[in-house]
Amino acid sequence: MNKLGLVFSGQGSQYTGMGLDFIESSPILKEKEILASKLLGYDVRAVLSSSDGRLNETRYTQPLILLSTIFAYEAFKTLNAQVQAVAGFSLGEYSAFYASEVFDFQQIIKLIDQRSSFMQACTLEYPGKMAAILGLSSKEVEQICEEASSEGLVLCANYNSPVQTVISGNEKAVQKAIELSKQKGAKRAVELNVSGAFHSPLMKDAGNKLYDYVKLIPYQEPIFPIYLNTTAEPLDSNDLYHVMRKQIQSPVYFEQTINNMKEAGITHFIEIGPGTVLSGLIKKIDINLEVTNLNKATDLELLKGWLTTYGFIK
Repeated sequence: MNKLGLVFSGQGSQYTGMGLDFIESSPILKEKEILASKLLGYDVRAVLSSSDGRLNETRYTQPLILLSTIFAYEAFKTLNAQVQAVAGFSLGEYSAFYASEVFDFQQIIKLIDQRSSFMQACTLEYPGKMAAILGLSSKEVEQICEEASSEGLVLCANYNSPVQTVISGNEKAVQKAIELSKQKGAKRAVELNVSGAFHSPLMKDAGNKLYDYVKLIPYQEPIFPIYLNTTAEPLDSNDLYHVMRKQIQSPVYFEQTINNMKEAGITHFIEIGPGTVLSGLIKKIDINLEVTNLNKATDLELLKGWLTTYGFIK
C-alpha cells in the first residue's frame, strides 16, 4: 500500500520571489502575507522581491523560507491528499510543526522570527563556517573532523546521504577538514554560503534563548507523526520545548530520517518549499523511492496528477 510523506525545505534553498506565485490566486494567502508583514515588522513582499541581499541574511532568510513554504503547503492542502508523516530539514522542521498543527500561523511566524534573531546574534558572537563533503562516507568524515579538531571545534552537522555530509565549526578547523577531505579522495569539499556554524555547539546560546522563549507558548498535539532532525524518530510532544533547544546545536540525521520513514511504510515523498535539494538527497538515499516537489504554483497541476496516479487523492 502506498503511503505519503512530506519533507520541508531548509535554509540555503532561498531565491528571489520564492512563494509569491502562490499568493496571486489566493485571497487567504494574501491575508497571511499582510499578517506576516505586521508580525515581522517589515514588508515581506518587498524583501522577497528584492535583490539587495537581505534574503541571504539569517534574520530574513528563516522567516521568509518558512512563509514561502507555508504558502506552498496551503496550496497543497487544497488537493486533499492523504498524508501519513512529515519531516523538515533544519529550518524546515518548523514548517513540519505548522503542517502538523502543533503551532498556528501567528505562533510559528513569531517563533521563527525569534529563532532567527537568536541564531544571527550567536553567529556574531561565535563565528564559524559550514562545508559540504561529497564522495566520502559519514564515518570517514567523522574521522577527518577528529583529525582537524587540533585547529578548533569541527564536527558532522548534517548527515544528508550515504555520500554527502556537512561539517560545522570554527573557521580554521573547517578549513583543515576541507583540506584533509580532498587529500582522502572527496569528490568535492566546499564551504557553504551560510552565516554561521549551525547545528554545532557554537549555537548553544541561541538554543537556550529559544527554549526560554518557546516554553511559554502553548501547542497542540501533532495531527501527523513528525520525524525529528535530532533523533530521526517521531516527536514525543512532551519533549517539544527541549527538542527545539537541542535542534539548533545538534546534527541533522536526514538520511536516517528518510530510512526510518521508509521502514514505517512511507513509499512516496513530496518536497514542499523552495528548491529541490531534499528531492535529490532522497533519491541518493534510496533510488527506488518515488519523489516529487511543490516549489512553484505551476507545479500544482502536475502534482495533482501524480497524487491521483498513486492513489493519494480519492
